[in-house]
Amino acid sequence: MELQAQNRNNPLLADRCVTFLSDFGHRDAYVASVKGIILGISPKVKIIDISHEISQHDVCEAAFLLASCYHCFPSHSIHLVVVDPGVGSNRSAIIASSSDHVFVAPDNGVLSLVLKKEKIKEVIDIKNNLYFRQPVAPTFHGRDILGPVAAHLASGVPAQEFGPGLKEFVKLDVDSPNQKRPNTVLAKVMHVDRFGNIITNVQGEDLIRWFGKDHPRRIEIQGQIIDHHYSYYAQAPPKKLFSILGSSGFLEISVFSNSAARILGTRVGAMLKLTN
Repeated sequence: MELQAQNRNNPLLADRCVTFLSDFGHRDAYVASVKGIILGISPKVKIIDISHEISQHDVCEAAFLLASCYHCFPSHSIHLVVVDPGVGSNRSAIIASSSDHVFVAPDNGVLSLVLKKEKIKEVIDIKNNLYFRQPVAPTFHGRDILGPVAAHLASGVPAQEFGPGLKEFVKLDVDSPNQKRPNTVLAKVMHVDRFGNIITNVQGEDLIRWFGKDHPRRIEIQGQIIDHHYSYYAQAPPKKLFSILGSSGFLEISVFSNSAARILGTRVGAMLKLTN
């Protein structure tokens, strides 16, 4: 680990940022354990939580949240994602690097959206156990493999040191609404935020391409019809369901000062139909 020791004293790495996204919640010690391991390896790193409230094992929701905010972080940030229902199995763990960002995650599709947004230079299959915490618990790769790898990357260890290149990796079809007819699109709910806004997998550029404008004429969801679109929340009258393009660039269904998800009884994965 001589390289690691040298890099700890490199002032250029002092402000390196590691973001952390998981489904661990905050009741248990899982998040703290991973952070402790990272800081033990790379004491000067800044660890920024994206969220630890992903629905348990929901890879698609994690993919959406990561894609909605990773680009807000400084260049060369390292993004650690631990939503890993296949932990302990033969699924791979990977490092995916673009010009501006590095992602460390299980190879289960959780990086699908960012891999489409970013021009990825290389994907590494993490195999070098010299950089793992020992012994490796088969039920906690976030602490024993993924977290340590993110920390060593932050300390300046090149990605190529962790294993061979990987040409094939898991991709989920999480961002492709299905255009059934020229004027009809089937989409799904990707996330419900704490305000009850229902965030779909439809992006603003999709709407322009399909309908020639930034919103559909009509949305059908949970047996309800939504036919009003606004630019900001307070523009809508109280208790009125409406669509809006959210800050992440995705179409949302909202209610001003209320929860659209509660009113509609909608969860992640629910389907909706857009028509022009």
